[in-house]
Amino acid sequence: MDWSKTKSIFIAVFLILDIFLLTVFFNKHSASQFEMIKETSIEDKLETDNIQYGKLPNQMNKEPLVTAKAKEFTKTELTLLTNQEVRLSESQVTVISELDKPVKLGENKEEDIRSFVNNHVLFGDKYRLSSIKEKEKQITFYQHYDDKKMFENINGKLELKLNGSGEIVSYEQTLLEDFHENGKPENVLPAFQAIQTLYKNGLIKPNSKISNVELGYYTVVQLTESQVLSPTWYFKIKNKDKEEELYVNAYDGSIYQTEKDS
Repeated sequence: MDWSKTKSIFIAVFLILDIFLLTVFFNKHSASQFEMIKETSIEDKLETDNIQYGKLPNQMNKEPLVTAKAKEFTKTELTLLTNQEVRLSESQVTVISELDKPVKLGENKEEDIRSFVNNHVLFGDKYRLSSIKEKEKQITFYQHYDDKKMFENINGKLELKLNGSGEIVSYEQTLLEDFHENGKPENVLPAFQAIQTLYKNGLIKPNSKISNVELGYYTVVQLTESQVLSPTWYFKIKNKDKEEELYVNAYDGSIYQTEKDS
């Protein structure tokens, strides 16, 4: 055996192997750097597309999955309500009320509405104002749990009806009860990551304004006695004359949306 030639071959093989390993390392490093640049560039893309958003909630807590069930109201509870004619739906989960006299709202409209709900609606303190639609003559509240609103939940809803003079004349009410937290609380997506999810899915158009960012609870399946409520980010997004309400599941990034003309 010619040791000199063998040694040269070994040196050449190891040199080629070293070059190969270095190439693999630099390719992975470059790919990693590219991913970092791509992630941080989302903010620049939002700015370029003139997508505005204010200060976002600094929500980094772990939140639980929650279950609840629709409350069946009793006739005894209805006797606590005065100055109104009240009845229950056949299923007993909806209170239907007609006021004896319309309730006028003053200059501090929201305060007056809140006062009415606290004093004339069963468990009124469990609801949070969601919207005032004067054209539709409708004021909507949704129930909240752990200081978080339950978005668009038909089983945790209070809807006030107005007359032509803007006075409260009637309402309908549903309520969830027996709340239980299931399993250990899990990490939730930051609000900005939820915005990235919407943007990457083409749901935030250029020249849009994002407002009303809020973490609450949302359930996809509502037409059952028992419900599963998942932590969810809520965004109101306005673009020209169109307004959308978008929801992003704070666990897995699933998207739900409603659309309306503003």
